[in-house]
Amino acid sequence: MAGSIEKRGKNSYRLTVSEGFDLNGNPMIHRKTVHGTKKDAEVELAKFVTEVQNGLVIDGKSLRFSEFTEIWKRDYGSKELAPTTYKRYCRMLETRLLPYFGHFYINKIKPTDIMKFYDLLQKDTQLVRKSGNNGEKTKKPLSGKTILEHHRLLRAMLHKAVYWQLIVSNPAERVQAPKARKPKRRSYDDEQTKILLENLELLSIEDTKYKVAIILTIFTGVRLGELMGLEWQDVDFKNGIISINRSSQYLSDMGVFTKTPKTESSIREIAIPEFIISLLEEYKLWYEEQKSIYGELWSNSDRLFVQADGKPMHPSSISKWFVRYVSTIGLPVINFHGLRHTNASLLVAQNVDIAVISARLGHAQISTTLDFYVHPLLSHNRKAGYALENLLLSTRS
Repeated sequence: MAGSIEKRGKNSYRLTVSEGFDLNGNPMIHRKTVHGTKKDAEVELAKFVTEVQNGLVIDGKSLRFSEFTEIWKRDYGSKELAPTTYKRYCRMLETRLLPYFGHFYINKIKPTDIMKFYDLLQKDTQLVRKSGNNGEKTKKPLSGKTILEHHRLLRAMLHKAVYWQLIVSNPAERVQAPKARKPKRRSYDDEQTKILLENLELLSIEDTKYKVAIILTIFTGVRLGELMGLEWQDVDFKNGIISINRSSQYLSDMGVFTKTPKTESSIREIAIPEFIISLLEEYKLWYEEQKSIYGELWSNSDRLFVQADGKPMHPSSISKWFVRYVSTIGLPVINFHGLRHTNASLLVAQNVDIAVISARLGHAQISTTLDFYVHPLLSHNRKAGYALENLLLSTRS
């Protein structure tokens, strides 16, 4: 591969490297200006030739991060990401990433620039609602988890820039990811779950759909969106199978909408016990009664969990009801997703194969089930505490 040096000024040299011809027969020439002595220029030329040979030189006008963001949103984000994820990323871009990086040329962003950005985020605050003070807002520092989410988005975007050959390397790969404490995933143990089930049996007929939704989640471990996306055609009453094929989500500018589940492994079949089948059969009768009451005003969405007129429920309706309900019966308040954790923990405690649990939960990897959803029950924890005492000290008089 040919290379040449041309003196341009007192201590300035232009390096030129020819890479042959493109498909149209046009010469592919790369140029670069360096400063120093003639010997320095010769050393830089050797490096330049090697970079061109290895495909590490990208020509063309560099983009500002703000310009690249619009391309990323148009050609990737809006097409490939789930609407809720895309909306969250756009909010992160608008509030913090673009105000800081927007004017940077993407090929000029250095690891130190990113490190300074994370330092600023650590000093940043956000408005949050405090419980128990009539919805009053207060400021608190950004959590490590929030800063880590910004790092992951920036790294992924710059990785895409490398893939599109807009930059040679990803500077975010050279920055240590911000540390974030692993969140404590709250769930109920076996005794608390029994209390919950006992109290649900005391609910009035008006609260039937909430009762069914909670029990179904405890015994299947489905995600909230998957639960709200269930249709009657997904229930195989004969074989005792529920099929997960869709998820119901909400965005302020879209309203309630339907999307495919989180991953390919999320599309799955979950076996349910006889009593759940009976519960759903009873619920179907109640459902048909509500349908007949509304007559022509009923909207035939075919969803299991609907508003009074048959339209799909807002995904948060059941979760908000659940949080209020458990506080009235004296149980520790956990969010609705905690019932998914509860399902996994109880199955593990019953020695169900972890691969089966993972498949039922719709995880792509068993490690996800082990890392995030498996919690030792208190009763088993106590047994472990006495295990060595019984083994080693039982012969003492």
